[in-house]
Amino acid sequence: MNKHKHANGSQQPSGEKRTSGSAPEQTTKAAGEAQGQERQAHGQERENQPAQAPAGESSRQPAQATEESVSVEQLHEEIQRKNDEIIRLNAEMDNIRKRNAREMENLRKYALDKFTKELLPVVDSMEKAMQVDRDNTTVDQVLEGTELTQKILHKVLQSHGLEVIDPQGEKFDPEQHEAVSAVPSEDVQPNTVLDVFQKGYRLNGRVVRPAMVVVSK
Repeated sequence: MNKHKHANGSQQPSGEKRTSGSAPEQTTKAAGEAQGQERQAHGQERENQPAQAPAGESSRQPAQATEESVSVEQLHEEIQRKNDEIIRLNAEMDNIRKRNAREMENLRKYALDKFTKELLPVVDSMEKAMQVDRDNTTVDQVLEGTELTQKILHKVLQSHGLEVIDPQGEKFDPEQHEAVSAVPSEDVQPNTVLDVFQKGYRLNGRVVRPAMVVVSK
């Protein structure tokens, strides 16, 4: 009996030791699994949350948006100013074109204004010549009046750059003379103007009418 009890008594403590040795291991394992699950849950939460910019970038974003808004407004204002300048320049150019057109029209209309005024004395002289008493007027008086009128007319024409081409005795010049006939002559060299059938005229150096002449051959 005592041996049996002793045997039972010796087995019972060893069973208690095994029970007390397995409990801490199970507790540590359970704690590790709980921590792993907690870390996994936190990781899923971080994945589900939207990405947030750093504090410095979040503070710069409103300032950048404000600067972009100001830049756009300044750009619109500059475009409006340029459009206004273009409109103003177009209006000025249109006024210049109209003013030039009026001036050109006036030049065409009144280009001969001064020339006409200077011709009026010639007209007056001719009218007076027509009003003379024919019964008491001699031929010499008529010729004298005609010569006076001619001098006035030539003076007006010369003041406007008109020159007379009278090549009597000069060498024939095809640029200024027009030969109406050619006659033989032993007194002068060939192509010499023998007679002027009609005088020519130059206006400021340009021939407006060649002189009609008779030349020698």
